[in-house]
Amino acid sequence: MTATRWSPTDSAYQARLLRAHEDLRANTELRGGRELVRPPVLASWRRSLAALPAGALRTGEALDGEGLAAARQAHLFSAVLPLLRSRLIDPAVEAGLMVALGDATGRLLWVEGRPPLLSRADDMGFAPGADWSESAMGTSAPALALTTASSMQVVGAEHFHEAVHPWSCSAVPVLHPHTRETLGVLDVTGSTEAVSPLVLPLLEATARAVQEELRSRLPVGAAEPARTHTSRPRILPRSPAGPAELLLTGRRAPLLRQGCRSLELSGRHAELLTLLHLRPGGISGAELAEQLHGSIAAEGTVRAEMVRLRTMLSAVPGLEIASRPYRLLGPVDSDLQRARAALERGDVEAALEHWSGDLLPASEAPAIRRWDRQLGDHLRELLLEVGTAAQLWRFAQRPEAEADLELLLAILELAPANAPERSAVVARARALRGESG
Repeated sequence: MTATRWSPTDSAYQARLLRAHEDLRANTELRGGRELVRPPVLASWRRSLAALPAGALRTGEALDGEGLAAARQAHLFSAVLPLLRSRLIDPAVEAGLMVALGDATGRLLWVEGRPPLLSRADDMGFAPGADWSESAMGTSAPALALTTASSMQVVGAEHFHEAVHPWSCSAVPVLHPHTRETLGVLDVTGSTEAVSPLVLPLLEATARAVQEELRSRLPVGAAEPARTHTSRPRILPRSPAGPAELLLTGRRAPLLRQGCRSLELSGRHAELLTLLHLRPGGISGAELAEQLHGSIAAEGTVRAEMVRLRTMLSAVPGLEIASRPYRLLGPVDSDLQRARAALERGDVEAALEHWSGDLLPASEAPAIRRWDRQLGDHLRELLLEVGTAAQLWRFAQRPEAEADLELLLAILELAPANAPERSAVVARARALRGESG
């Protein structure tokens, strides 16, 4: 008898998995057993069934707010976020996938991707602070990678819980460079593209790079894997003070960077820093209240928020907030200011590079949304006036341009007859007009 061969994305295999799930729900032995389901997946299903009888989830309480911020700050991944972004997060998100960074227990600390994908993922509980261990959510790539201490892929109906069947994921564990204990997990989730042949090598190379970076920062025997979220990691030399950088556009999670350090900002802190950054001469509490909350009556709330922001900035050398009026002290650059400068000089390529999407897309602050409309409209008009077909097509891939028929028609006017994007542009334009193919 020849060994069973599995192609996890194959429709016939996925159909067999659905029949196996029916057996699980009926509490009967799987028909076909090892011949039906890949062995590591089958073993995980059995563990999941023991931990989650009748398929009930035991997600526990998700971390959010200060609890999530503390967990992130305590984890060693926070020390190498710039490396993780350049090696893994940015290219994966650009490819339309999500990236999750989890701790050794399966708690997701960071989840990044384009807003529409993140919104869908939220619906199944795949979000920062959620517990995605095997005992909480059943079979998934991050859970299996942690359980088996090896690289894993889980496709569609291989997931234990039905809500996760539309998704596929690849994950690898990350080990402490000295103790070799598991520090956490790197995961890529999305369509079947998340289990393409290129994804696991990318994850494994990133895990090795993280381990080498930590090896260079961690004195032997001086630090252990982060097992709790009660204290900050003790392993990083403090970076010398230098210019800070705000990354505010096209990001669900805005960042404050300084040298090799990277700090993820809460929504309110990002809004306050953005408005202070845009008003280098200073801004009153009443103005901030109106711009953030729509009413000067919220000035007391702003004062309390400013106290918390000052506390957060105490960890950033050379950056602080003065009072009367409020103003940001210390050198600060941002993708927002670089985009503004590019727009003023008519540099389309630089504007596209620095304005990577909506300004603080999760913010509902009136002033933030006004700035977003003003600069987004400026970029669009500049593209329509002087942009090339390739530049217009790049912009058309963004969520805010999905229904922009004028933009699509401009691409068709400029693109050569043999341009590969023409067929996609025509299809989108027809769909927007309600025309059939």
